[in-house]
Amino acid sequence: MSAFRNTELFKATGLTLNSSTNSVTAGTVNATTGRTGAIDVSRISNGLLIVTVADAPTGTDPTLAVFFDVLDATGGTWVQTSSATSIGGALLTSSGYTYGQISNGYTLTNLGRIRWELTGTTPSFTGVSFSIHGRP
Repeated sequence: MSAFRNTELFKATGLTLNSSTNSVTAGTVNATTGRTGAIDVSRISNGLLIVTVADAPTGTDPTLAVFFDVLDATGGTWVQTSSATSIGGALLTSSGYTYGQISNGYTLTNLGRIRWELTGTTPSFTGVSFSIHGRP
């Protein structure tokens, strides 16, 4: 029996999300590589993106939608690969977690990003963690 081999591609913890739309390519350090920028997904064929919110959000009717995007073949346009609503089809409105599967191979390029959108009046989510794990 072979053991499951899991590769961690991305990890960021303790984030505060309070801008309406942003992504990890805008300065969030990947604790796995120590770098910012796009996430190299070339080493996996299937992955899981996990989002955890440790603290209750603030603002009026705050919602958090998280997406996984990849660069197109020309490297100039980000293309959304997750559900139209959010990864796993779930919006976060309180502390807790959500997750969604991502796939690589012939359908995706090698560079990806985690993107989020907030709605509500002055929404803020603190204690947010993102992680991507995958199988080679």
